Amino acid sequence: MAVVRSFETQCRSLQRPFITGIFAMRFTKPLSSFLGASMAFVLQCAPAMATSTQSPDAAAVKAVTEQFAADLAKGDLEAISRLYTDDARLLPPNADPISGRAAILAYFEKTLRPDLVGGATFYHYEIYGGENTAASLSQIKMLDTKGQVIERGKQTIILLKQDGKWKIHRDMWSDNSPANTTN
Repeated sequence: MAVVRSFETQCRSLQRPFITGIFAMRFTKPLSSFLGASMAFVLQCAPAMATSTQSPDAAAVKAVTEQFAADLAKGDLEAISRLYTDDARLLPPNADPISGRAAILAYFEKTLRPDLVGGATFYHYEIYGGENTAASLSQIKMLDTKGQVIERGKQTIILLKQDGKWKIHRDMWSDNSPANTTN
């Protein structure tokens, strides 16, 4: 008898998870189907949502960076500084931020002197934003005075529209060279 009771007790204890399991399956199957369909919908809409964040003024945003390259090729650092807002901030790699147009010009006069840098090429643009704010991500090649590549990197700029013109408000870049790990 003891064997039968323990068997019956085991069957009863198995019935509870089984009943709970059936209930859980009945409840979770529609829920998981709904979640799966929702995820499929979101993933299908993602490209459309990404293009809707594209700036309606993407060509004008890109033109600011292209103007930077043209002014750099001419060695006109003052013209480059005018591409920035009055309270712009440079965020150079491995250095403190540089704030304000005058400080930015002074920084460029040290680092982008025409005897050191002959130009820059920007490519692979990604431009996002809206009516008055935009972000531009691009790849960059810095050139020496002979047109040879001296640095490759990435740039992220935040632009604001002021008086109908796009101006660089934040400018951050990095070099693709391997990090120096010696201390």
